[in-house]
Amino acid sequence: MVPYYFFMLLLFIYLHKYVYFWGEKILLKMYHQENKISTFSEYKKKYIIKNIWKSSVLFFMLLISTFYFIEGFFYNQWYNIFFYIFGTLYTSLDISGLIYVKGLPLATKLHHIVVGIFGTLNLLVDYNQSGYYRSILIYTYFSMVPFLVNFYLGYRYIFSDEKKLKLIAKFSYKIYLYSLIINIICQFIFFIFQEFSFTMIIYIMLYGLILYDDVKLIKFLKKESE
Repeated sequence: MVPYYFFMLLLFIYLHKYVYFWGEKILLKMYHQENKISTFSEYKKKYIIKNIWKSSVLFFMLLISTFYFIEGFFYNQWYNIFFYIFGTLYTSLDISGLIYVKGLPLATKLHHIVVGIFGTLNLLVDYNQSGYYRSILIYTYFSMVPFLVNFYLGYRYIFSDEKKLKLIAKFSYKIYLYSLIINIICQFIFFIFQEFSFTMIIYIMLYGLILYDDVKLIKFLKKESE
């Protein structure tokens, strides 16, 4: 089964290539800012598309996955196939960003690389068996909740209404901050009841790299909303 999901991951990454290709054309038509967007660097164009696309997919995933997360953590009903497929889709967003958007900040690159590692681990575990790796699902869910953050990161370059942008930035900042706090608390509580192991230390270290990027982005959003 695992090779099947790895093939799915590669397929998703390949399909994202066409999102970047058509994304610019769609943005030009939607916002009628051909002259402005045409002056952007290739990096900025793809950065805009990357974030707006990721925001849209995360919103879709959040709507569908809530039921399965409730079933798992509250009723102990774990749907491995669902978590494998959605984990693969989530991972493909970050991996494609690494591949197709050249020049991303180092913290963002580390974030995407760690997501790639977690995405691989996701395919190797059975969630019906209790273990600390279920915390990956906690991280993933609370990373989907602030989907508006990615929307703001891309939209700020093509939208000129400063008042509305600040409102979006303020809302993004608050929902991101609260999601991160809840995520950390849930992770802490979850790990308290797990048997200690060396791999757990590795997981916490990798999660720390993601947390570093999250904190940097939260500080940026706070500044943008002021």
